[in-house]
Amino acid sequence: HLHHRRGEGKDFSIIVVAEGMKMRALEPAMAVAAASEKRDAFGHVQLAKQGVGDALSTRIEQATGFETRVTVLGHLQRGGSPSPVDRIWATRLGVAATDLLADRKAGVIPIRRDGQIAVVPLRDVIAETRRVPRELYDLQLVFG
Repeated sequence: HLHHRRGEGKDFSIIVVAEGMKMRALEPAMAVAAASEKRDAFGHVQLAKQGVGDALSTRIEQATGFETRVTVLGHLQRGGSPSPVDRIWATRLGVAATDLLADRKAGVIPIRRDGQIAVVPLRDVIAETRRVPRELYDLQLVFG
């Protein structure tokens, strides 16, 4: 795709990658990064620090010879300033999470469902990989 765009006279491309992205070709580079990266209080590698962007950048440069740059976006760049509703829900969910911890309830997570706070098992939230819907992927090709 990058070579095709270059052939059309477009000397730039923007590639957006989710921090939890998995790609077999990048696993060796990401494993090295994960071995040396910061971990959270539970011992899990902090996904944003795994270097998926750097690993992909290196791979693209090796495969194409094109110069790449990596920019890791912060919260404000990714979603803009939170609205009052965002702040209220963040506070409510934070209070619910704190209450769960105070009650020694582990393995659950507060969520927003139908305008209310519900508590669900964490395994239900992480049980499946959520993929970008095909129609959204196809749509980006139109604007590519």
